Amino acid sequence: MHFLSIFLIYAGYLVDYSINGLLWNETYLKGDVVQVGDLNVYSVGKSALNFAVIVIYDVRGFNISQTRVFCDRLASEYSTRVVMPDFFRGGAAPSRGNLSAWVSMATNWSRVSNDLTNMAAWLQKNDSTTRIGLIGFCWGGLQVVRACSNLSSLFFTGVSIHGSSITVTEVSLLKKPMFFIASGTDPALRPNISDAIERANPQISQQCQYQTYDNMVHGFASAGANFSNPANVAALNDVHLNVTNYFTKVLNNPAPFLSMNSQLAFFCFCVTYIYVK
Repeated sequence: MHFLSIFLIYAGYLVDYSINGLLWNETYLKGDVVQVGDLNVYSVGKSALNFAVIVIYDVRGFNISQTRVFCDRLASEYSTRVVMPDFFRGGAAPSRGNLSAWVSMATNWSRVSNDLTNMAAWLQKNDSTTRIGLIGFCWGGLQVVRACSNLSSLFFTGVSIHGSSITVTEVSLLKKPMFFIASGTDPALRPNISDAIERANPQISQQCQYQTYDNMVHGFASAGANFSNPANVAALNDVHLNVTNYFTKVLNNPAPFLSMNSQLAFFCFCVTYIYVK
């Protein structure tokens, strides 16, 4: 893996930020850790929109307060079920040693794909949820891209927030639209990423969104979030607003997010329904 990618994965998490617990950790209803197969899953909220969100954390792993607060806030403000599986099964990026080797091991798509498939089945069974979105931070952002390419029958759309190691090749395979969010220290989303999606799938490209927070550093929305920094808090507020607006657009306008064949079938269904009525 390229040195810059490795640096960006970890650089945002080297500072031990303090958390204002009174302002943040107690603001939103907390979730619980439940067992799904061999996975511990942080689960919070209840879906009122036939829509649920799977969060894929960054390299710091499962037990990070900032990432859990993001889940709590999303569930509270958007009235939806949010689940965050422990893909690393208790692990996290090492503070020293061969980070590249660890990332390669952790980015085992076969295992991640299986975990996501099981989580989708669990949500469909327990919440009767037929529409599932994804949000991924850093390492998780790359997994969201892969899921919106290889598991597109399970997931409606995805959001990558300061995603790491996302390549032109990866995004060229997208079958579902995505919202890409970056910090000022992340690789630029335009033109490489946006142009690659446009060349590969103009229809999907029209539905994708891009947002860069130039005054933020990698990790600002997850494990590196500094709740005592007003600029970071303002950026987080904007991220939540933009993400929920994006999800609302997807939920309220499903037809543009379907394939051409699916759109035709949807149109035929509507015409038949109107005729029968």
